Amino acid sequence: MNNTAFLFPGIAKSKYEDFQEFIKGSKYAQDLYQEASDLLGFPLLQNFANGDKSVVTDRCAYFVNTLSLLNELDEAKKVNPKYVIGSSFGITTAAVYLGSLNFVNAIHMVRETAIVEDNYLKAMDQEYGTHFIYKYSLPELKDLIEEFNSKGKWMEISVYISDDLIGIGASIDTIDELKKIIKVRGKSTSIHTAELSHTSNLKDLRKQLDEKVYSQYHFSNLNSPFLSDLDGRIITSGSDLKNEMLKSVDNPVKFTLVHERLLRDQIRDIYVIGPSNFFGAILKKDFSVRNVDPSKLKSLFEKEV
Repeated sequence: MNNTAFLFPGIAKSKYEDFQEFIKGSKYAQDLYQEASDLLGFPLLQNFANGDKSVVTDRCAYFVNTLSLLNELDEAKKVNPKYVIGSSFGITTAAVYLGSLNFVNAIHMVRETAIVEDNYLKAMDQEYGTHFIYKYSLPELKDLIEEFNSKGKWMEISVYISDDLIGIGASIDTIDELKKIIKVRGKSTSIHTAELSHTSNLKDLRKQLDEKVYSQYHFSNLNSPFLSDLDGRIITSGSDLKNEMLKSVDNPVKFTLVHERLLRDQIRDIYVIGPSNFFGAILKKDFSVRNVDPSKLKSLFEKEV
């Protein structure tokens, strides 16, 4: 019985220092960075190492780093997962692993998507973000959101990671108000604020991405099933995976549905592939989690020899 799954998390801030030793010791990483640099027309690794904060460098480096980790895993231990999960930005990495996109098209798509999204977010009427809250009662949180909306201060749930961890989309000013309320009530913890994503006010961004980016690329059918974190369904066609990427722009992530599906299908082992993130901590209660990131790569393989 196949009881393994791969999870490619969404974008997370990562520093060159976290990857420096890994990149130096990984021929996969060096080769992919060189290929990416040739395709993009600029020295991606050099920019990443020099601390370039541009959204293109950030996302392209994250993408190359994650694929490099995947390649190292594949060489050290052949794993044939029952499901592959790509959350948010991780859908692109999953698409490459599943044979739906090749690296050449994917790296161009990552760059073009980053530019369109960055321009769109900068042109919005004010600065927005996604704020993550830990251990706040969901019914009470929904009441609080309704209270903000009744005052003309837009807010909505954009990410359901678990029953305890929720992402809220709102303006930065509104998020600041929310953080103060949370602190006073003392019922939960404000984790961090990230870029706005997965909210209904991004419908026009979804349309732009479709017209300017995704419509230019062909997605082949998948060589293994993909498990959606929007509705928990299984995806096997390339066109459905492309639509999943677009739907992810303005629809909330519901990772709770993924969690339920993995339990129902008796998945035991989950490989979380990418820089350190909160998914491992969320999943370890019910699954054996193997974090495939630079700090744990060597010890992970040593344990599995």
